[in-house]
Amino acid sequence: MSAQSHNQDPVIESVIRGAGHDEVHHEPGHEQPHDQATEVAHAWDHFHENWKFFLCFFGVVLLTVITFNINFGPTGNKIAIGVTAVMRCALIAYFMGTLFKSFTFVTRTFVFCAIFLAGMVFLSWWDSEIPGIGNPIYNSKDPASMKP
Repeated sequence: MSAQSHNQDPVIESVIRGAGHDEVHHEPGHEQPHDQATEVAHAWDHFHENWKFFLCFFGVVLLTVITFNINFGPTGNKIAIGVTAVMRCALIAYFMGTLFKSFTFVTRTFVFCAIFLAGMVFLSWWDSEIPGIGNPIYNSKDPASMKP
């Protein structure tokens, strides 16, 4: 078997084939004419595929702005912030997921970053002095709980 049948990278295949092979396909007589109507139709296809997503995303951003101006109380404000942030992140993750095939390196990187971010947020809250969220073992206001 030749090395060409194992490679799927076009750059490596062009190096293996040699420069003469590529020159034949890039002569001025072999170029296809630029068809603007086809590109416009292709752009409209993408618009029709994605308009619902962008409308939903705009709605979530609008909901975030509206909830920012409403006082739900100390606990309710935190819940509203968390819910709207999760909604925005979920929509962005869905959109980015549709750009790539499933289980690609990029998708795995996004999943890792989401898990890493969640862990960092958890550790930040755990180390905080927020009542009910902070570290229950060490309480900075209680000197008896401090250990050398």
